[in-house]
Amino acid sequence: MRKMTKYALPLLVSIFMATAPSVHAEEASNEVQVMLVDIESPFTDIEDDYWAKSEIIWLVENGYMTGYRDLQFRPSISMTIGEAAQVFNRVTPFLDGGADPAPVEKLIEAMQNAGMLSTPAPDVFNKESIMTISQFKIAIGQAFGLTDEDIEGIWPKANRIQEKASLFGIKTPVRKTVLRDRIAVDRATFSVVLYNAMQEKNLIAGSKEYNLLQTAHSPDFLPQTGRVFLEKVSFDEHPIYLRSVEPIQFTGHTRIDNNFSRDNVYFYEVGKKGATVELTVRSFNNGDYFLFSKLENSTSDPLTVDVLQKENYVDTYELYRFDRNRIKRNTDDLFNTDMTSYPTGVLRFHNEDRTVQERMVGQSYRSRQLAMEYPEGGHSQMRELLAEEESLSFTQVGSTFMSVHTLKSEGHDIIDQWYLNSENMLFNEDAHREAWMLESAKYYKKRNNWYTAIGPFNKMVTTTEPLPENGQGYGRSLLLMKEDRAMTLYHEQQDRYFENLVYNAFVNLKNFRGDKPYWETEVTSTYLKGLYGITAPFIDTRFNEQIALFYYRSGDELGIDDYKEPLRNYADLLVSQKDQGHIIPVAENAYYISDYFPIIQEGPTHSSMNHVLGGMNILLMAYNEFGDAKYLDTAKSIQNALVINKDDWIRDNGDIWYRIAPDHEYKGDDYKHLTLEDLINSYSLWESVDPSYLPVLEEMIASKASYLSNKNLGYTTKIKNGLRKLGLLKYLPKGEERTDAL
Repeated sequence: MRKMTKYALPLLVSIFMATAPSVHAEEASNEVQVMLVDIESPFTDIEDDYWAKSEIIWLVENGYMTGYRDLQFRPSISMTIGEAAQVFNRVTPFLDGGADPAPVEKLIEAMQNAGMLSTPAPDVFNKESIMTISQFKIAIGQAFGLTDEDIEGIWPKANRIQEKASLFGIKTPVRKTVLRDRIAVDRATFSVVLYNAMQEKNLIAGSKEYNLLQTAHSPDFLPQTGRVFLEKVSFDEHPIYLRSVEPIQFTGHTRIDNNFSRDNVYFYEVGKKGATVELTVRSFNNGDYFLFSKLENSTSDPLTVDVLQKENYVDTYELYRFDRNRIKRNTDDLFNTDMTSYPTGVLRFHNEDRTVQERMVGQSYRSRQLAMEYPEGGHSQMRELLAEEESLSFTQVGSTFMSVHTLKSEGHDIIDQWYLNSENMLFNEDAHREAWMLESAKYYKKRNNWYTAIGPFNKMVTTTEPLPENGQGYGRSLLLMKEDRAMTLYHEQQDRYFENLVYNAFVNLKNFRGDKPYWETEVTSTYLKGLYGITAPFIDTRFNEQIALFYYRSGDELGIDDYKEPLRNYADLLVSQKDQGHIIPVAENAYYISDYFPIIQEGPTHSSMNHVLGGMNILLMAYNEFGDAKYLDTAKSIQNALVINKDDWIRDNGDIWYRIAPDHEYKGDDYKHLTLEDLINSYSLWESVDPSYLPVLEEMIASKASYLSNKNLGYTTKIKNGLRKLGLLKYLPKGEERTDAL
């Protein structure tokens, strides 16, 4: 290794003077002029009472030192050889090309060649090696031509050295040789010594004392003071990073394109083998995007990963929280209670260019995967919810706003978190946002809040398996996946938020179905298992009916490819069930189609009134759309059975029985409003196809409505609008109007 000669020192100093701030050495005096400056701290971990604040801020302002991409300086962590090499090259360029960026490895090699960095053997250092105090003193002495006495004079007070020594377990008294050999130089000490060296050589005109104004941040925001790993994920305009104290390794990327959306999925390994992070950026054609984060930790070790997003040129912000509206729970029965709530809130950014953007931020959901395998080959799965926790914290430094979305694992669990970002207002009016927050609290069981890249998770009824001991089982409900309420509000209000929810629903439904023509359940109903031996997967007719309607009524408007195909596919499936034996025969050309079609097992199940009507309505819609007589023939067979059994379906109290069993026994309490909605739809469809069926349907409508009135159970908006359209508003039940059916 070539040592730096004494003749090289003046050269380095003169080079430094040529590249330093425009202050001539001969103009500097021994009496330091102190200037007081009020500024906002550029770092979340450098506050006004920090001992090295002025030296650090000056070096950063003048481009010699830099912070980290998460708006922190981390003054207490050790300086690495790579970081030191970059700083010294900015101060005293020792590579050809001056202070221009150069590979860190070449900078380290140049320092060694210049005698600024000594090592007992070649190629021992790498950029992540820790710089010791001894190494730093050699480098600073060589760079500025300082004697040992000079260095001791510019070094921070001895008590700070002692404090640092105690961190490394070194007890008093501390010998200098021990310090030099064993202690790393931290970034604060490095900054102060460097600054003092520059003053010692009269290279700084005057001195600035900074009064640091407090940065704006959320109450729970905490800087990560230790060394962390930062991995940039995506976007330059709105950069996203992963942060953890454990190493982060990028392992792959995939892209999935739809005609209305794109998924960019990024995969990472974190720390020990067995912990992975999956980030899905789901972008829509309107420019908005979801970010779904998933941390899966199969180890027993706790692990925290932060998802950071930075917004530049932000002037001010507000956070509108959902929890201003309290949820009323039945806490006496925690086993059956849905313990999820609603998202955290809406972040609104007022940018310096006077534009406004918003972000809906969800909470974090910690869960455990549950699964059951059946001897016949069936499979059932759900999640056990362990905790719903707020994950958002944030800070603003200058015009840069950084949000932190924390994924905190305790081991052997899965952490999900999401947010939806828009360059525009998510709600056209503040009143729309406030109404949605209030509705989310009132109907929290029927509003999605645990969103993931594979669809929302919702509380499963206790007659499902594999149900955890605490009853907090959550699965993907196909009925809630399709976002009917969001579609209604989008039509009424044209808010971007609901438009995005509907687009997201189409992505989730497409991915859930896969290559199959129908949607199969993934959770076993112990009720059906006990009655008929059916386990997941099976086809639920009601689910497929509602999804087909969702596609048919919304797909064309939103530009969804082949939006009519689910209607055709499901109608074909219903027609085929007679040959499959999944019917309850009543007479010739009169039968009910079973509610559930087993895939692994065989045999008919019961037929419930709401499934019967829903399937018949789908067949009539398919006949009107495609003109195939087989759809009308099957619909007539179902209606013929209703005509024959009408009096059996109507109970003594005016209500409708819930179901008819394969042995023709009627059982169960019907839904309060859902069946009336279906009867109204059936009346509307038969009115244009074959009005001869209308009297029977009207009698059933009148009976069901009378029962609701007698019980003062009210009606839904769909019931009111449907009866008005048909001229049957005289049957409107008494009571309160509701948005959601009971």
